Amino acid sequence: MSSFLRTTGLVLGGIAAGFALAHLVNSTERGRAFFASVNERTDEVVGAIKQGYQARTEAIYAALDERN
Repeated sequence: MSSFLRTTGLVLGGIAAGFALAHLVNSTERGRAFFASVNERTDEVVGAIKQGYQARTEAIYAALDERN
């Protein structure tokens, strides 16, 4: 049980340290530019996934309509 608690503590500590580091990086101009580029790429990926999902859904509905 103590191994589980130690692992959980280390994971939570790592997450907290990551947030603190990200906050420090974001406080600089280069850091803000970095996070802006990451957010831009993330938005592109999410948009592509969304378009793919919508296209597949439309194809499924079209196939179902053809069967009826």
